[in-house]
Amino acid sequence: MKSWKTYLSLVLALVMCMALTACGGDSGNGDDEFGAPESFEGMVKDSQLLTDYAMYWGTWTGEDNSELIVEMNDSGDEVRYALYDDNTDLTASGYIQAVPEYSADYFYNEHDGVAHHSWFDDDGVLHIDFFGVFTKVSGDVPGENVGFADIAGEWYWNGQLDTSSYIEIDEDGEWELYELDADADFVLVDYGYLERDTEDEDQYYAHSNEFEGVTYDMYTTNEKTLFAWGGEGDTYAQLSDGQ
Repeated sequence: MKSWKTYLSLVLALVMCMALTACGGDSGNGDDEFGAPESFEGMVKDSQLLTDYAMYWGTWTGEDNSELIVEMNDSGDEVRYALYDDNTDLTASGYIQAVPEYSADYFYNEHDGVAHHSWFDDDGVLHIDFFGVFTKVSGDVPGENVGFADIAGEWYWNGQLDTSSYIEIDEDGEWELYELDADADFVLVDYGYLERDTEDEDQYYAHSNEFEGVTYDMYTTNEKTLFAWGGEGDTYAQLSDGQ
């Protein structure tokens, strides 16, 4: 009788181990909090989800010496990418799109109709399933500064601390516009992302996420210590150490 009980206990233990192994398997992408698949076919383009991917813009180098270039298309409604191997041959291209179902972004490859999961690690390195791992080497176009670090910070209207408006820009080009309300408190009135002009390094376009279809012209002067904002000639500057 004892031998049967021992045998039965071993069988039950084996079954439990197998069940735990099945439940604990991972998808292999290292970032699968929401069950996002590494890739899938049949992603449908949605122009409403193709507006704000400034963190991807620029030129990236892969561990295999491949080159990934990400930029806004000419009409400003789609973020495109092109992937070249170490022989500069085009291996993949398409668009980037968020998939709300998985709370994740995907690089859709128009060559084979497959969307590939992407994410950033804590060091800002870009991972794209199947494509590889990429490190940014320049900003919006080859040869420019990485991101928008050269203009990041708080910019005050007329360069005065006691102002009625200021704009905050981060290194990824995300911006927020604050203005004084009736209670003399600064409140957020608009926000969005910047796009550099591909031909004029001082020209930017501030796309609004708050107001559909709104883009403000932004032009930097005096070695990027001042910028004009919008069509009314408002000037913003960062405060000097003495202010």
